Amino acid sequence: MLRQREEKINVWFEMWVGDDITPMAAIFADDVEYTECWGYQYFGQDEIRDWFDDWHKNNVMEAFYAKDFLHMDENKTVVRFKMEALTKSGTQRWMDGVYIVEWDEDDKIKSLEEYGEGSRKTRPYEK
Repeated sequence: MLRQREEKINVWFEMWVGDDITPMAAIFADDVEYTECWGYQYFGQDEIRDWFDDWHKNNVMEAFYAKDFLHMDENKTVVRFKMEALTKSGTQRWMDGVYIVEWDEDDKIKSLEEYGEGSRKTRPYEK
């Protein structure tokens, strides 16, 4: 079961890189609640689909992958991830982030909260 959950999250990442929303219904509950780290919220698959389509009009996802998974209990998974995107105007964007994912009784994502930092890491006191 845990491996299948990790695979569903990996499919979510692949959907962004491939600009293909088709597998969404197999991953998310109909009444899913999705919160981005910027504060935007999407309720239900239709709102997620609208956001996904709109995002891809102006951006290209270059890399999006899980670094590791931590299964907290029978219904919660924490995922550390890395994302790299390019806007159509040529601006590079990065994010190191964490998802907190809650699963429903059908093993679909019912809630996803995203936390992230959106800048390149630097060492200001490196010697």
